[in-house]
Amino acid sequence: MKSYSRRRQDAPHPHQVLADPTGNFLLSPDLGADLIRIYSINKSTGKLTTCTPFSTPGGTGPRHGGFWEKNPNVLFVGNELSNTVSAYTVTYPSGGCLTLNRFQTLTTIANNKTLPSGSKVAEVHTKDNFLYVANRRDLSFNPNDSIATFSLDSAGTMAFQQITSSGGTYPRTFAIAKAGDLVVIGDQTTANVVVVKRNNETGLLGPQVASMRIGSVGQAENDNGLSAVLWDD
Repeated sequence: MKSYSRRRQDAPHPHQVLADPTGNFLLSPDLGADLIRIYSINKSTGKLTTCTPFSTPGGTGPRHGGFWEKNPNVLFVGNELSNTVSAYTVTYPSGGCLTLNRFQTLTTIANNKTLPSGSKVAEVHTKDNFLYVANRRDLSFNPNDSIATFSLDSAGTMAFQQITSSGGTYPRTFAIAKAGDLVVIGDQTTANVVVVKRNNETGLLGPQVASMRIGSVGQAENDNGLSAVLWDD
């Protein structure tokens, strides 16, 4: 039987599509091909032109990215298979395609330690000078998984701050409220939505304030359970 990593990289697997802050380019982390695919957008026709993709090291498995609102020339990407998060500077050559330069990669637990076997990084999101990453199946709060918090300096360099419980297992998705004071977490396998407090000054996540089961409990490694959560704000 093939390993999880081998199964996930049998073929290209673009896992997300996101526009850059200028609206002139689309990026797609391709978990299966270890690429961040880049396309330029013709705003008149909507047609895409393929740019040179950014190649990540073999077995990285880039899954989910987000631009930093404090410095739009910094992109963060969560890597599912290597259980890391990478920071990239974004440049715009005159008349050319967007290009990336990776300047930092860290694992998503304290002291840059390797995550337990079976762990899988999921979504990444930024708010103010902080970055948050979901850890699935790390069991840091056994039986629950975790959300990692990093502080960011003006260049986007990451420094690990904390991990806190996701309030369930397999946190596939999470979202930060516009006001910044709350974070909602969607735990896929336990099929529960969890809301935790967030300190706008320190960026640290605090106690759980609500939890609700949504539908039937799923099974780890399957696509059942809870898939996505969003704020309506």
